[in-house]
Amino acid sequence: MRGKIIHNENKVRISGRFSVDDLKEVTSMLEGISSRHLVMDFSNCQSVDTCIAARMWSITEAKRARGTSFEFLGMNPDIKAIFDRFEVSDERSPLPVTKNALLYNFEDIGGKVLVTWDTVSGLVSFTAKAFKALFTGKVRGSITAYYMEQSGVMAVPIVVTLNWLMGVVLGYQAGYQMSQFGAELFMPALLAYSICWEIGPMMTAVLVAGRSGSAFAAEIGTMKVRQEVDALEVMGFNLYGYIVTPKMIALFVVMPLLVTVANFAGMAGGLAAGGMFLGMPAEVYIAEARKALVPFDLYWGVIKSLFYSAIISVTGSFMGMRVRGGPASVGRATTSAVVVSIFLVILVDALLSLLFVHLRPGLTL
Repeated sequence: MRGKIIHNENKVRISGRFSVDDLKEVTSMLEGISSRHLVMDFSNCQSVDTCIAARMWSITEAKRARGTSFEFLGMNPDIKAIFDRFEVSDERSPLPVTKNALLYNFEDIGGKVLVTWDTVSGLVSFTAKAFKALFTGKVRGSITAYYMEQSGVMAVPIVVTLNWLMGVVLGYQAGYQMSQFGAELFMPALLAYSICWEIGPMMTAVLVAGRSGSAFAAEIGTMKVRQEVDALEVMGFNLYGYIVTPKMIALFVVMPLLVTVANFAGMAGGLAAGGMFLGMPAEVYIAEARKALVPFDLYWGVIKSLFYSAIISVTGSFMGMRVRGGPASVGRATTSAVVVSIFLVILVDALLSLLFVHLRPGLTL
């Protein structure tokens, strides 16, 4: 006999056999009852499908949470066993998913690997398209000059100041240690090597990445949010030639100049430290530095600056192009542009340092 459900005041009589076909009828009947106390009589009910029992349990629990009390009568052993399992499962607290769980750690690592792979592959593809546009497109002189001013001229004060301070600090620390052994005369050579080989180019690249790389990402990201990039694409503009190429050309021009200025500022800081803390005459400092350096040492910083220019301009533009959503996404792109640019600058610097050992005249290990 097919299942029937009859509501009479505060009592619901359930009889017959309930299958999945009765789900809609049971749901509408139980949800329409508004009594504060309800007795559900299963005396004449032979069987209840599990999905029907689950729906009855969920509705009664929801009503119980709103203050309705229920009493179940006349259940046969099979029906009672089903409802007992629901009651036990509700009492059992769910297993917490913690960050210490092995599965969570594997999923987290896998997700980060996929994100990193997407970023690396996307950056490689973006770099190829940007260089293709650089060699095949037009040079936009006015906007390139604007970026040269923003990335080059405006960065000179901070580059000079920080590298001069680095020269002072390194000159003082190196001179103090060497004076313990009477070898302070070698301080100019040590400082000249450190500044021209590593510190000058590296500090300049980090500063430009923080100033210009973040600005490139924020500018392009804002254009993406405002759909200006989509508008340019619809109008037939080459996005790489129109947006990315001027930034690349500007950094290719100004970065070698900034590195050269940084090198001389750092050595000037060492000169100040030698005079103030070691009593070293300027003529002696300059003579010792000139004996240590060869022209290739200055050229090497310029060569590295070209690699840094490509990294900073392309990475900043790429992170800006990836912006999706609102202002928060622009902020994340700006942060990613600076972090990834500095990471790649250090990575490329390490590789170029290995090459430097085999190229510099008179330097062998």
